[in-house]
Amino acid sequence: MKRLSMKALLGGVVLTSALVSCGQNGSAPDLGGLPPLATGITVRFDAAPANTYLTLSTEGGEVVYQKAVSEGATSFAPDLNDWRSLSSRAAPIKLNTSVTTEPLLFLKWGMFQDKNSNGKPDDGEWLDRMTHDRVAYAEKAVKVEFDTETPAMHHVWTLNQGWTRAEHYVYRPLGSSTFQRLSRSTAAWDFWLHTATPVTSM
Repeated sequence: MKRLSMKALLGGVVLTSALVSCGQNGSAPDLGGLPPLATGITVRFDAAPANTYLTLSTEGGEVVYQKAVSEGATSFAPDLNDWRSLSSRAAPIKLNTSVTTEPLLFLKWGMFQDKNSNGKPDDGEWLDRMTHDRVAYAEKAVKVEFDTETPAMHHVWTLNQGWTRAEHYVYRPLGSSTFQRLSRSTAAWDFWLHTATPVTSM
């Protein structure tokens, strides 16, 4: 038994020495490169038809970003760097006679099916998919409140500095005829596109 134990011990020493030697003298194995990290931004939608593009547009309707989406896909992970330079478009927004914001930029998601394969959205090609949430850029942190009519609505914008997802949240308190609409920066960059709904709904 002692002889067997000594052999086992010696074998362990030899094996340990070999492992240490490999660790010291061998180079790291080539794993072929790690996959790119997720951007943290996800846009979800119903299955995309063929020749579909995901877009970001200004509130005025100008398309400033578009990416092809695979047929049947139900989500897409954009790269913030693709539109980061658009921060130069931020401008103060005059909400009423007494409230003007710091420079802001709001971008809205959309999708179109490029039926004529010309690479741009034409009449009749926009899909009925939208969200009231926005991609937002604020030159400085913003906290403003203002009111609008038709329907009566009290708005509160709370936006962090830089690029964020501006989450839309709206409700009407019991016994009140005025909607409360919040637009606030959130840590999650998760957007869900759905069929068009009025601004008084989620």
